[in-house]
Amino acid sequence: MALSQDERTPLLRLSDARIARELEDVRVQDEADRRWRRIATRAVLKVLAWYVFGLFLMGSALHTTNYALAGYLYVAGVFVYALGPAMTAVRFLMVEGY
Repeated sequence: MALSQDERTPLLRLSDARIARELEDVRVQDEADRRWRRIATRAVLKVLAWYVFGLFLMGSALHTTNYALAGYLYVAGVFVYALGPAMTAVRFLMVEGY
């Protein structure tokens, strides 16, 4: 004979205060997850912006007729392309405390 939901004894009885504390902990954890997602997304977008800017400088070097300027633009593009994301990652790790 099967028991209905009302006739079963609960496995764990929690007080209303305990349930409220647990719900508050879940809310705080969700807020921390949203903050982390926002920070990580911003860091990834900054890295992508450095890559795009470095490629723009290297591309500009290919489309100019001034050879001296082309060399400077290309070297600047390589540095921006390589060091921009690296410095963004270092700053991200320093600010977040890892």
